[in-house]
Amino acid sequence: NMLAGIGGIDLVLLVVAADEGVMPQTIEHFEILKMLEIKNGIVVITKSDLVDADWMELVKEDVKSTVKDTFLEDAPIIAVSSYTGENIEELRTLILDKVKAVSSRREDPSLLRIPIDRVFTMEGFGTVITGTLIEGSVSVGDEVQIYPGERVAKVRNLQVHGDMVTTAFAGQRTAVNLVNVKKDEIKRGDVLAARGSLKQTMMLDVKIRMFDDAPRTLLNGSRLHLYYGSAETLCKAVLLDVDALESGATGYAQLRMEEEIAVRKGDRFIIRFYSPVETIGGGIILDASPPKHKRFRQEVLDGLAVKEADEEDAVLEQTLREAGNNLLSNQNLAVKLGRTVSEITSEITRLAAEGKTIRLTDDIYVHREFIGRIELTAKGILAEYHEKNPVSSGIQKGEFRKKLADKLYFKDVKAIDHLLRHLVQSEYLRDLGNHVALPSHKVEYKPEHLAVLVRLEKRYLDAGFEIPELEECIADEKDKELARQIIESMSESGRLKRLTYQYYMHSSHFDEAMKRFYDHMNKQGRITLAEYRDLLNTSRKYAVLILEYLDQQRITAMADDARVLL
Repeated sequence: NMLAGIGGIDLVLLVVAADEGVMPQTIEHFEILKMLEIKNGIVVITKSDLVDADWMELVKEDVKSTVKDTFLEDAPIIAVSSYTGENIEELRTLILDKVKAVSSRREDPSLLRIPIDRVFTMEGFGTVITGTLIEGSVSVGDEVQIYPGERVAKVRNLQVHGDMVTTAFAGQRTAVNLVNVKKDEIKRGDVLAARGSLKQTMMLDVKIRMFDDAPRTLLNGSRLHLYYGSAETLCKAVLLDVDALESGATGYAQLRMEEEIAVRKGDRFIIRFYSPVETIGGGIILDASPPKHKRFRQEVLDGLAVKEADEEDAVLEQTLREAGNNLLSNQNLAVKLGRTVSEITSEITRLAAEGKTIRLTDDIYVHREFIGRIELTAKGILAEYHEKNPVSSGIQKGEFRKKLADKLYFKDVKAIDHLLRHLVQSEYLRDLGNHVALPSHKVEYKPEHLAVLVRLEKRYLDAGFEIPELEECIADEKDKELARQIIESMSESGRLKRLTYQYYMHSSHFDEAMKRFYDHMNKQGRITLAEYRDLLNTSRKYAVLILEYLDQQRITAMADDARVLL
C-alpha cells in the first residue's frame, strides 16, 4: 500500500513513536523513500506525553543516526502529542512552509498519468477509477487511454478530495468517472494516461541500487517482484555489468517482464526477491522501451551512463544515435523520453543547429553519425553500379531503394524515401527521374559500346513515326542489358525521347511531331486522334503514344472527343 501511494508524494512525514523508537518497519519504509528519491520531509516524534525528557533525547539521537547522510539529515525534528496538543500547531505551520518550497510538477495534459489503485462502479455514473495524479493534468471531456492495452475512454466527471472539479492537476488524489469502458476491463495497477502517450514494453533498462542491509545477493537471471506506480509484476533481472549485486551495490540491468507494462523514463521502482518475498532494493528506469541487450557490451553501458546522467540534450542525442534506422518522429521521441512534443522540438532544433542531428522532414531528425553511414553506403552502392555499368546513366530508384534497405536492414519504405530525398538535397547523389547516380558519374563509351549505340540510334532514326517497342529494337543485340542501358543513356542525353517505359522515339522525329501538333493547334485549337494520325501519316497506335505522353505532361487534356491545350 505504501508503494501504491508514494508516487504522488512531494513531502514526507517520517513518524516515530516516542515510546517505541525506530522500528524495523520504519527502516524498511525509510529505505523505500530513499530509493524512490523523495526529496523533502519532516521527522515527527509522536506520543511525546508518554516519555520523559531523557527518553525523548535518546529517541531523537536514534532518529538522527537513522537519517544521517540522507535527504532527511537536515530535516526538522518535532515532537508532538495528539493527546495534549503539544506542537500540533507548530507542525501545521512547518508543513505549510515546506509545501511552499516544493517545486511544482509538470501539468501538461499530454503527460497525464494516474496509476490506478481502485476501480468500482457508481450507480447512475458508471465506472470510476481512483489514484494519485502523478504527472500532467486531466479535464472533463478529455479522451484517455488505459494502459497496458488499447482501451480508450472519455472523462465524464472528476473529483479531487471529494469535491467535483473540471480539471485535476499533478499531485492530487483524483477520482475519474469514465464512459466507454467497463469496470471489469480495468484493474488495480493499470495506468490512466493521455491517449497514445505511453509505449507498452516487455523490457526495461534500469539502474539498480541494493539496500545497505539487503538480506540477499541479487544474481544475474534472478526472478523478482517489481513494484512501480500501483502495480506489481514479475520479471527477470539480467545484470549488464556485473555477475551479482551485494547489499549497498549498484549496477545496470535489463528487467525482462512476464507481462506487458507501461512506464516512463525516470520512474522509480522497488524490487523484492521472488521467494521468500523480501525487499532488497530499487532503482530508476533509464529506458522504458529498449532493445534486447547482451551483457558486458561497452557501448550499451556507455549509453546507459548518458541516460543516468539525465542531461536532456545528451539523452536526446543518445536516443537518436541508438535509434539508427528506426526513424523516430518528435511525437515518438516525446513518448519514449517522457517529455512534451514542444520540449523535444526545441531540443532537437538546438542539436540540429550544432550539427549533431539532420532534419529529414518537419518532425523527423536523425543523428549525424547515422547519416554519415547512409551517405557512405549510398556512395558504395552507386560506385559499384557505375563500375559494372559504365554506359548506364544511373541505377533505377527501385533497385537503389532495395539495395540500401538490404544493407541497412530497413523495413520502412517511407524511411528510405526520406533518406533518398536527403541524399539528393545534400548533393550526395543526382536525381535523374527514374534513376539516381553519383554527381561525378559520366557515361563512358568504349569502342564496342559506340558500335551498339550507332546501331540502336539508326533503328530509331529509320523508324520515323512508326515508334518501335524497346524489346523489338534490341532483339538482335547479344548483350541486351547493355543495349537497354545505352538506350536509357541516349534518353538522358537527349538523343531519344522516352514516351513510356517501353517506347522511345528519336528526338528529331519527336521535335517534328510536336511542330506539326502545334501548327494544327494554333489554327484549330483542338485536335482529335484521327487528325493527329493523319498529320504524322502513321497508325493510331503510334499517334496515341505521343498524345498520351502530352496528357501525362499536362500539356493537353481531353475535351469530348478531342484534346485541347492546358
